[in-house]
Amino acid sequence: MHGGTHIDVASEEFNAQVAQLDPLSLDVELRDLHRMNAAADVGALARALGDALPTQQRIAGFTLTECLAAMRDLGMYLGSLTRHDVVAFDAVPDAAGPFELLGRRTRMVPRDTVYHYTCWNPPGGRERLYTGDPMERGLIDAVRTCVPELARAIEIGRALEEADPHSAGQAGAWASFVECVTVVDTVMRAVLANVSHEFFARELRPYFEDVCLAGRTYMGPAAAHVPLFLIDLLLWASDGGSEEYLAFCDELVPHTLPDWRERYGEWRGRPSLVTRFTAVALGEQPLSPEEARHVQEGTRALGEALRALTAFRGKHLVMARRAYQEELRVYALGSGGGSTELLDEIIALTRRTRTRIGPAAAR
Repeated sequence: MHGGTHIDVASEEFNAQVAQLDPLSLDVELRDLHRMNAAADVGALARALGDALPTQQRIAGFTLTECLAAMRDLGMYLGSLTRHDVVAFDAVPDAAGPFELLGRRTRMVPRDTVYHYTCWNPPGGRERLYTGDPMERGLIDAVRTCVPELARAIEIGRALEEADPHSAGQAGAWASFVECVTVVDTVMRAVLANVSHEFFARELRPYFEDVCLAGRTYMGPAAAHVPLFLIDLLLWASDGGSEEYLAFCDELVPHTLPDWRERYGEWRGRPSLVTRFTAVALGEQPLSPEEARHVQEGTRALGEALRALTAFRGKHLVMARRAYQEELRVYALGSGGGSTELLDEIIALTRRTRTRIGPAAAR
């Protein structure tokens, strides 16, 4: 593939490169998208999607970043038609081929994802928006802030996962890991303060519905697809998650990045970091004072990371319960396919896991 094959959402340079591209020359047309949506002008939306479709030959000449930018922009029309109860691939049959080809070229699902909608969405005057509401911009910016931090946490976590719990020199890595994970809680606090649950439930959520292509269903660009579930898997869920939560994670995985699908495959069947560190800390094998200190540093950092995740999900649960209360609810499940009951269960499991490591951290 021209221009490389690695998708690095932790790289501000890579994200900015995709964001600045307009391979289908849709900058002007997409400024009118929120007006077409407000008018529910499905005819205009279908025509716009049809007119924007690149040929197979043209896609073959795109770089990786151009493919990502093209999928981002076509996806805005896809989500808009879906929101107005139009099956886009029936209304515009020629659209199926380009979506499938762009998915193959990028090794991602054949539709736009949360990464297209946030990380690779240009901020400012060129921002692609379904509604044009400042609250939509705020949500995009919140996820745009979180994803690179979570990407860094995954890379740090991979190094920690491969290291021996006894080994020296990990204190800095643990501190960076906790700092990255804590960002999601900080950002969620701003979302709760600045985005109303009514806006999300009634105005924005309908754009994130599933689509069916070639007999398979693909979820919309939901924030649930950010790699927080991968952090859970690494920390505690690979051997501490419920069957329901792990099944939910399995459904999310196809919608993430190629490298993260590989991490998921690696971590899904391995002992979690919590299990490994508590086994060493509370095990019968004696530790030298230095080894004990390194293990204790790790277990304390794990506790801090779990606390940050619990705090984030507590805020998320507040917003989810408000958005999906009976009088507002349009959909039974969140845009990532999860229920408020599942979110409640994840919080309980995370708290229980944090309790498990308390004696190890204190030893």
